[in-house]
Amino acid sequence: MDAGSSSSPLHIMVVPWLAFGHLLPYLELSERLPERGHRVSYVSTSRNLARLPTLRPTAVPRVDFVMLPLPSVDGLTDGAESTNDVPDDKRGLHFKAFDGLATPFAEFMAAACTDEATRPHWVIADCFHHWAAAAAEHKVR
Repeated sequence: MDAGSSSSPLHIMVVPWLAFGHLLPYLELSERLPERGHRVSYVSTSRNLARLPTLRPTAVPRVDFVMLPLPSVDGLTDGAESTNDVPDDKRGLHFKAFDGLATPFAEFMAAACTDEATRPHWVIADCFHHWAAAAAEHKVR
């Protein structure tokens, strides 16, 4: 927040697509938002989170990583959580697994919205997250 601003800090959920061309820019955004006093929950899958670069020290106390399990899909190799891990002929299976994140994300959002301390003000979801808008039913501020 600017020194003269009277706005309260926000809690922002950041949910990037499962490709490093999306994960990394969203991570950079997630590191910059705390510079303005905001708190960030960066949501992705376990393997993708493990492969991200280390957060800037100034962002560490205000950025939380939230791991959602990528559902298993027949024909998709275990651990194929990023588009880097998936051959072109398996992209449809990767999208199917990605769509399976809808339920864990909705459950996570429902739990986050039960407490004013964890309720998000904003959800910044990437273009492929057609199911993320349903989070609004949990009364994101």
